[in-house]
Amino acid sequence: MNILICTSMDLNFPCAALNRINHYKESLSKYGINIFLSGSNDLDLEGKRYEIKGNKVFFRKFKRNFFLREAFGSNWHAGKFYKQNLSSIIKELDINGIIIYSMYSTLLEPITMIAKKEGIFVVNDGGEKYSVNLQNILNGINYMQYRAIFYSFKKLDGLILCSPRWQKYAASIRKKSILVPSFISPNKNTNLNTNHNLNKKFRIVFMGSFLPREMPKRILKAFLICKSQGYDFELIVIGRQGNNLSQKLYLGGLKKKLIKNKDLIFTGFVSNEEKDKLLKSADCLVILRPPCKETFHLFPTRLPEYLNTGKAVIISNVEPFSLFFNHKKEVFFISKKNKSRELANAFIELYSKRNLSKYIGSSGRKYANKFFSYKYLGEKVSSFLYQLDDLKAKFR
Repeated sequence: MNILICTSMDLNFPCAALNRINHYKESLSKYGINIFLSGSNDLDLEGKRYEIKGNKVFFRKFKRNFFLREAFGSNWHAGKFYKQNLSSIIKELDINGIIIYSMYSTLLEPITMIAKKEGIFVVNDGGEKYSVNLQNILNGINYMQYRAIFYSFKKLDGLILCSPRWQKYAASIRKKSILVPSFISPNKNTNLNTNHNLNKKFRIVFMGSFLPREMPKRILKAFLICKSQGYDFELIVIGRQGNNLSQKLYLGGLKKKLIKNKDLIFTGFVSNEEKDKLLKSADCLVILRPPCKETFHLFPTRLPEYLNTGKAVIISNVEPFSLFFNHKKEVFFISKKNKSRELANAFIELYSKRNLSKYIGSSGRKYANKFFSYKYLGEKVSSFLYQLDDLKAKFR
C-alpha cells in the first residue's frame, strides 16, 4: 500500500514534524506500507509544477509578500498546489491513501476534496491547538484551525491523534481515530551507561526554545537557586535561541545575570549526533508546561527521546503527561504551578538520591521502549490504515 503524507512544510528544514513523518516511513515499511512525502522546497523546478525525487514530492515554496502573512500564505499556497496537482500525483505514485499533516482548513479541504474524488481514504495527523491571541488572529492561525475543528475534520475518514483530549474531540464528531503520542527510533541508546559520575558536575539538560510555553524563566531561576545553595550543578540549553524579536529581548535581559555563568551553556543548533551525546550525558532532563488547552492537546516529540536516554525526566503534572506516567516511577512530577523553588528541590532530590534517579530513568526507558516503539505503534497505525483502505475498497 502506498501512502502520501501531504504537508506545506519545507522538506529540507529539520524539525520535530519531519522527524515524526520519518518515523512513519520507517515503522510502517515492515507492514507493506510505503510512505511518500509531499512538501515545499526552494529547488528550481525549471518550469515544472512539481518534482518527484525518491519518496519525496517537491513543489515551490511560498514567497513572503506584503499582503499575506506567512502562516496563512504558505498554507493557502500549498492548498492551491494540491487542488491543481494532487490527482496527477495520486495516479503517478499509485497512492491508496493520504495522511494530511496539518491542523489548518486551508490545507485540509482541497486535499480531502481530491482524495474523495479519487476514491481513496484521507486522514489527518496533527496535534497543536493554538491559543487565541492577537498574533494568531492576525496571521490567520486561529481562523484556519477553528474552521478545521468545526468543519474540515468532519469530512475526513479518520484522525491520528497525539493526546487523549483530541480523542474526545474525535469521538464527539464520530470519527475513527487512533492515539499515537510519539515515536522513538529502534536500536538507539542500546548500551547506555546510566551510572552517575560522582566527581563531575550534576548536569541538567533542557532542549527547546525560549518560548512562554517552555517556561524557561522558571528553569533558569531554579538552576540559580541550586547554585546559590552551593550545589555544583550545570545547565545545558540545547537548540536555537533568539530566533525572533521576543526571544532576543528575553535573552538580552538575561545576559548580564546568566550568560557569564560558566555553568550555564547554550549550545545553539547541534547535529543529531551531538544532540544524542548531550542528552545521554545528562543526569536529569526537564520539560515544563503550563496547564492550558495548548498543553492538553499536544505531546512533545522530545519526551520519548528524553525517556529513552535512561535518565530521570522532570515534568509538569498536567495533561496529557498525568494520563501516561506515574510520579517517581517513569518520571518525576512537579505540580502544575511550576514553581521554581519546587523545581530546584526536584533537582536537589535527584542529585541526593542517586538510586531514585536511576530507578526513574530505567522505568521511563522501559515504558518508552514498550509504548512508543516502532513495533507497538507501527502495528497500530498499519492496522488502522488497512482498515480504512478496506472500507474504501467496498465502495469503489
